[in-house]
Amino acid sequence: MIKKLLFILYCSLSLIAFSLFGTQTTAQSYTERAYVTGYGEVTVVNPAVPEITGHIKVKGPARDISFTEDGRKGVVIANGRTTFYVFDAVQNKVLDEINLVGRTDKGMLDRRVWGSAISPDGTKVYAFVTQGEKQTNLYKVLPSKIIEVDLKTKEVTKSVEAPYGIHAIQFKEGDPKTLFVWGYDLYTLHTGTWKLKKEVGIKHKDNPKDGSTNILLLFPRGPGISGSPFNSMPTITTYPDGRVTEGIAWFNTKTGEYHSKDFDKPPVGMFSAVVDPQAKYGYSIMNHWYKTDLKTGHVIKDTKPPTGTIYGLNMSADGKKLYLAGGGNDFIVANTDLQVEKIIKLPTDGWDVKVNRIRN
Repeated sequence: MIKKLLFILYCSLSLIAFSLFGTQTTAQSYTERAYVTGYGEVTVVNPAVPEITGHIKVKGPARDISFTEDGRKGVVIANGRTTFYVFDAVQNKVLDEINLVGRTDKGMLDRRVWGSAISPDGTKVYAFVTQGEKQTNLYKVLPSKIIEVDLKTKEVTKSVEAPYGIHAIQFKEGDPKTLFVWGYDLYTLHTGTWKLKKEVGIKHKDNPKDGSTNILLLFPRGPGISGSPFNSMPTITTYPDGRVTEGIAWFNTKTGEYHSKDFDKPPVGMFSAVVDPQAKYGYSIMNHWYKTDLKTGHVIKDTKPPTGTIYGLNMSADGKKLYLAGGGNDFIVANTDLQVEKIIKLPTDGWDVKVNRIRN
């Protein structure tokens, strides 16, 4: 009888252990890292500690980081927005540099990148560029374009004219052929047909009663790699009756659904925003730090950022932690009730913080 009871106890404990460690193995099938764009480098942080684990060296201010589907390779813009730095996200090492400045028959071709995305398989990069031709005593403005660059040959393989004001590009989650192109309105670009199509009116809405919305999307969020399918951004909307409201918008990069909600507070100015994986709460930051109910627009909590003005706000892949950086040389870990847990110093002032899941 005692042997039988011991056997049952052993089996029960084994099942519990399998459940616990099996879940842990699944949960730890990726390594989470945070990337802070700074001056002369991208600083890599292990947010679980937190501690600095790498320095990806570039020239000048770093901008616009994107990652492959497996999170193991990335591209960042730097050197006056003229150069792609392709890097290994496992070893934190620059693999290649691709400078977009070139020559024309009459002078220099000046290209500046204002939004980019590496393809899910890591073979190409897509970017919105403004262009001009520098001649001896003249600067000739050329049409702005979206370009495709082959990372192996370093050549521009496709281009299409695009509206001025585009500031972010990202792939539709699970669809390596469709790019979301964010400007004053939202467009899609199919990489096969190479056609640009307006999808959602944001500034130029179909119904004038809905007002005209400006979005600040310097720091695109999602899709997938960060754990949440939502891209999110601060908004300012002007209505026909003269009202001006501040709020938050979020976009599902899987389904293509766009939503926005005005805050129940007067505008104070926000620089970045993030939405949890369930789209229940939104968080935004600059000189104020908000937690907002996305269903009602009610600002649940309004507090001051812990180190003064902060530009970048992001979220852990499991949706349980907030990461703050940019505007200074601090990296901050907080919980979703806006309570600071840890702060570490970075070697340079930052611009944004991006979250990446590296598949093991």
